[in-house]
Amino acid sequence: MRPIAVLNAIVFGSAAAISFGLLGVVVIFLFLKGSNPALSSEFPALLRSSAVFLVLATVSGASLLSLLKTLKWRWLAQAAMWVVLAGIAALYWPASP
Repeated sequence: MRPIAVLNAIVFGSAAAISFGLLGVVVIFLFLKGSNPALSSEFPALLRSSAVFLVLATVSGASLLSLLKTLKWRWLAQAAMWVVLAGIAALYWPASP
């Protein structure tokens, strides 16, 4: 496996694991929503984070598949993965004081 495919597999595995964990928390929030109203204020941010990492998992999975099968659009998918990853970094990077 090429080094770029290994790096891509690491990004895909990490994004899939984070997405799975966040979706588990979404399910827990849905069960506890009625008994604890304070959770309602955190729910939109949780949904946003879940969606962002699901997008990363999807794009990096497509990119990994295209790299392993050497498809024509593999470099476009690779660029899309890095753009999404940079967008996530910009979204969560702390603002400077």
